[in-house]
Amino acid sequence: MTAESSTPAGAPAVLDPPDGELRTGAVSGLGVFAQGLAAAAPSVAIASVPGSLFLVSGKGALWAAIIGGVLVYLVARVIALQARRTVSSGSLGTYAGNGLGPVAAFVTGWALILGYIGFAAGGVLGAVLYFNSFLQEIGLHTDHLVVKIVLLMLATAAAFYIPFRGVSVSVKLGLGFEIVSLVAIAVILVASYVAYGARIDGAQFDLSHLGHSTTLIAAVTAVGSYAGFESAASLGHEARDAHRNVPRAILRLVIGLAVLYLLATYPEVLGFQGPEPLGTDSTPLPVVAQNAGVGWVTYVVDLSLGTAMIVFSSAVINSGARSLFTLAREGALPGPLGRVHPRFRTPHPAIALVGLVGFVIGLIGTVTSVGRFQWDVYVGIVSSYAYLFAYLLVTIATPLWLRRIKALTPGGLVVSVLAAVGILYVIYKNLVPAPEGAYRYLPYVFLVLLLAGLARFLRLRAVRPEAAARVGSIQTLSESEQVRLAELGILDTIRRRDLR
Repeated sequence: MTAESSTPAGAPAVLDPPDGELRTGAVSGLGVFAQGLAAAAPSVAIASVPGSLFLVSGKGALWAAIIGGVLVYLVARVIALQARRTVSSGSLGTYAGNGLGPVAAFVTGWALILGYIGFAAGGVLGAVLYFNSFLQEIGLHTDHLVVKIVLLMLATAAAFYIPFRGVSVSVKLGLGFEIVSLVAIAVILVASYVAYGARIDGAQFDLSHLGHSTTLIAAVTAVGSYAGFESAASLGHEARDAHRNVPRAILRLVIGLAVLYLLATYPEVLGFQGPEPLGTDSTPLPVVAQNAGVGWVTYVVDLSLGTAMIVFSSAVINSGARSLFTLAREGALPGPLGRVHPRFRTPHPAIALVGLVGFVIGLIGTVTSVGRFQWDVYVGIVSSYAYLFAYLLVTIATPLWLRRIKALTPGGLVVSVLAAVGILYVIYKNLVPAPEGAYRYLPYVFLVLLLAGLARFLRLRAVRPEAAARVGSIQTLSESEQVRLAELGILDTIRRRDLR
């Protein structure tokens, strides 16, 4: 990859992406929003996250959801500060690298890949749970290991095929199934409100939950319920008017999701308190439906959510593959991962790798005795740590980069500091005091996976320092930002620094 030492102010990019790669201008503003929506998958989150929060923290679930929403909104504001100026298929990895250098760019990208793989596994595993539930609802005895494995293979194949065909196909399907699923879910949530009666469950609002470590452990999962919103940034190269549509989609997604999740968590916790218990191998929404007296709607919910789980998995495979693709194009990962399909213009080797690893993780949850829902909770928490780590590095890097390009404002600094401090506090409370059971080991599972990626990068820097220096460098500045930097006389300086 090369760059000119002197570039006119109106040039299209600071660091030009390689030729013949992803299709430019293929995704509209609605498409960018739909990608973030499909990857954040509100229907999937509503179907599983309140149950996960309840399984971890009981009635502290609502406070965990509130904490997660506030943190993610602050992070979204920070991401938007960069997205208005520069975009990249490397997403948050590029943004972390802008302020902290190639090491931060790589480990952030690596953390996101870990998160995307974990959520891809959770998506196909969730599809198996809901399709299997539907088959049993209609009287078929499908609760057998062979049937579950076959369903997992079919779900994974579908989750691979959608992003393989192209990002526009993926986002259209994602938006359609999200709407169908959310309508069906709304019936259950309203029924839960009605069944509980015209009174308030004060225990859910009790401030004492904020003093329990389980609430902060659950808050990690709550943050994870938003994870995927930032995948809109991974379409930076493929989106039309990216510097306007990407930050707009990110902020609108987070605000909308926060309202939706809070409205959903409260009635679901009400519904978990009925005669039908929430178990480690349960499908949470059908439990709420049975307790609310609307079990008939579970047929629609099971089918629509099973399909939405597949679309969700395809969306995070999309995002994870683009992170792999960008790192491969920058020379940090094996070259074949940077290949593009000649017809569909999609990074098909990277898509296949993310799908395959996700399938293996889902298979482990299917064949072990942990319980598929409990396994999904464990995988989800590890994945959420990955996102928290990536968000943390971006909140630290952004004010440093903005200061370097003479664009840092007091408001931007305050938002960045608040987001970083909030994330650090949640991480600290997940470690001290050490939680009980398997939850105490999950942060260290993520740490081991992160260190494996860091070891890869350090070896690359020792063997091929020029390739290591390129990590985080493929990005496109907006024309207005290039003009501003040129007027300040620092455009060429920024270019040379980013190439290192």
